[in-house]
Amino acid sequence: MLPDINTILYASDISEGSRPAFRMAVKQAIKNDAQIVFLHAIEPVSEFIEDYLPENANLKHSDQLMTSYKALIEERIQRFLDSELDAGCELHMPPIIKALVGKPEKVILRAAQKLKASMIVMGDRESSTMSRLFLGSTAQKVIHHSEVPVLIVPLKKSMTE
Repeated sequence: MLPDINTILYASDISEGSRPAFRMAVKQAIKNDAQIVFLHAIEPVSEFIEDYLPENANLKHSDQLMTSYKALIEERIQRFLDSELDAGCELHMPPIIKALVGKPEKVILRAAQKLKASMIVMGDRESSTMSRLFLGSTAQKVIHHSEVPVLIVPLKKSMTE
């Protein structure tokens, strides 16, 4: 028997080109009467802070910077949701928005486990075989380490549709 899909973790880089993956997550949520958690992973800024801020800048400043950045990301996600869901999509529950700090693949896998996600939906952009061979992609890393099904939606290289 197939497991029920109750919670869908939609992992996004929030670019314009990622909308097809979001639409697929919405379709799966409607089909399964599931909750969508919209997740954006924010790369750590500690190296940026160390390189560009004076040595006497303390942790409080970096915490304030991250808090304001997370708020901006959450606002951008909400605008994205508003523009996408106006097209007659009826979700049974409003999406939950999360912006978490860390390496994207680790953030996605940790969030899926913590939220008890039944499925992860994410996009994967076209890239060269060589770049995948040496660097890998976030989607590939998530697929290889996930304990739940991962639905990958192919995205165009271009950031616009």
